[in-house]
Amino acid sequence: MSARALLIVLLLALAASATRADSAAGGGATVLAAAMRAAPSALAASSAPAAWPALAVSISAVPAALAASPAPAAPAPADTSLRHFLGQLSDSTDRYFGVSAAPVDTAGLDTVLSDQGAEGRRFDFSSMPSFAFNRADGPTYGGSLKLEFPDAGERQNGPGTLTGRLAYPVGSDRVRGGGEYRNRIWLGRTALDVELFAGRVTASVDRDHRVGFLDAMGALLSGTDGTHYLRRDGFEGALAHDHSGWRVRAGWRDMIESPLATTTTWNLFRREPDPRWNVPAVTGRARELSLEAGLRWPRLPLRSEIGWTLSSPDLGSAFDFRRLRVATGADLTLGRIASLVPQLGYGRLGGTMVPQAAFYLGGAPTLRSLRRDALGGSGLAIARLDLIGAGDLLADLHVPHPAALPLQGALFAASGAVWGVDPYAGPAPPRPIGIPGGDGWPDRRDWRSEAGVSLIYSSAIIAEGSMVRFNYAWPVGPHRGGARFNLAFSHGLDLMRR
Repeated sequence: MSARALLIVLLLALAASATRADSAAGGGATVLAAAMRAAPSALAASSAPAAWPALAVSISAVPAALAASPAPAAPAPADTSLRHFLGQLSDSTDRYFGVSAAPVDTAGLDTVLSDQGAEGRRFDFSSMPSFAFNRADGPTYGGSLKLEFPDAGERQNGPGTLTGRLAYPVGSDRVRGGGEYRNRIWLGRTALDVELFAGRVTASVDRDHRVGFLDAMGALLSGTDGTHYLRRDGFEGALAHDHSGWRVRAGWRDMIESPLATTTTWNLFRREPDPRWNVPAVTGRARELSLEAGLRWPRLPLRSEIGWTLSSPDLGSAFDFRRLRVATGADLTLGRIASLVPQLGYGRLGGTMVPQAAFYLGGAPTLRSLRRDALGGSGLAIARLDLIGAGDLLADLHVPHPAALPLQGALFAASGAVWGVDPYAGPAPPRPIGIPGGDGWPDRRDWRSEAGVSLIYSSAIIAEGSMVRFNYAWPVGPHRGGARFNLAFSHGLDLMRR
């Protein structure tokens, strides 16, 4: 994606986040959203030099909108722990938005709310338009309706939240949508989170990647969407329990999976799509049992997780495979200078290979020097090391900038490999799970390495614990290739799902 496209994507991401933060920002987000309305006219003519002034006006409004608050208070000394680095998003809200985001004095408020609750509405009803874009569905227009009941309170069971979604993809011309139900159910002192969905969706063939806003914007602006897509029709559900130091989740999926072909090759910058084709998923009814567990190691800055999925004819599934994935990562503080974040990941697939069960390498969060999902296989191994600066890089360099636009610097290095059956090579015969030293570990020639630098933007207007990363990575070693620049939403330990 070109620098121009990345800049526009960031503006759109900030506008979307700012809309959610409007009430907390005291109107600053409204100013930002208004500024973004000038962007489409500049975007439509972005290939001409004359369009850049209009785009510059939109860009110049961003710092003003974010900084539309009383004078910022003096910041506290930086903490180098990655946990505190991410935690400062909420602590820094007052600095970014001033008194408009100051905590409300809630003395006596519980009584007022209790009195109003008896006479007021017993549920909240909201709606939201939606737009998506990819080469399989083309532009997709839709919306959602949400029915949400108030929280029943600690250890009290309530009705939960029901959401309905409906969308029409112009390219594939098959309506998407469905219903989703979420609730927290208390069994004594144990809370279980319930998630249920039934309907039709377009999903990523790479089940470790969830299609997001930047995928759609990359495809719309310049055709740089490496994700491969398939259609799923049916039902899935899960039960999860989160504890302070660990979590567990069990899920069941009963869905018919079918391939999608490329229907849309145009983009606003009139670039050649990369890639142009879409890997064909194997058609069949998938019945899967999945188990996941995560652990925060006591007295150690270490987190680990494991996930296991079974699909078998014994469950009534058309597919027969066992999929194992493990990951671990640490947060190591280096005084008040930086944080060192090592991460490891490993995955194996046994049984019959189908593209929608394979492991993929490329793009964030695996190897940033490769296009997303550039390589695939029945095995995955990856190691990455990030060195993240603790302070505001621009402030350290004495570069004037709004307090609402802090940037952290980072260095990273990674090495990863996929091996075994290639999902891009077509159907493959069944094969057993390998063991270390045999099929369970990649050959030395399979490894690809990289190094790179990042600029990290984190703010109260972005989802808690998340960040926007501008990555510039180049390959190292025998697998030569050009450097790659990409933009991604991320979080600290991004090899793990949570």
